[in-house]
Amino acid sequence: MLVSDVQHEIDLHVFSQPVNVPTDLTVRSKEATPAEYALRSSGYAKSIIEVISETFPDVNIKDWYTPFVGVSNRQVLGLVSQLLVALYIQKLVNTTPTTKEEEDEGGIEGELERT
Repeated sequence: MLVSDVQHEIDLHVFSQPVNVPTDLTVRSKEATPAEYALRSSGYAKSIIEVISETFPDVNIKDWYTPFVGVSNRQVLGLVSQLLVALYIQKLVNTTPTTKEEEDEGGIEGELERT
């Protein structure tokens, strides 16, 4: 995820946790990729989600994280989003000059709480 605030010159990038999938699934993805596949150096023709859906038909593809990580993709993205918001507020507070009026009203934090 990323936030780009041109006005305040803030650019933030955060990543979710990596997901460890069984090696045999990545091997299947690799084996399903033709040798002449143009993007082979950066990935495989068959995605890991396609391999998971073929191998584990009972796994909900919209939430394949849960059986492999123990938490849902939604939870992971929610935590990453919270981190991004916290980092943004921290950067905004540290880069935005506060006027006397803003200090009286709770500064930038007060402004963010009111919106």
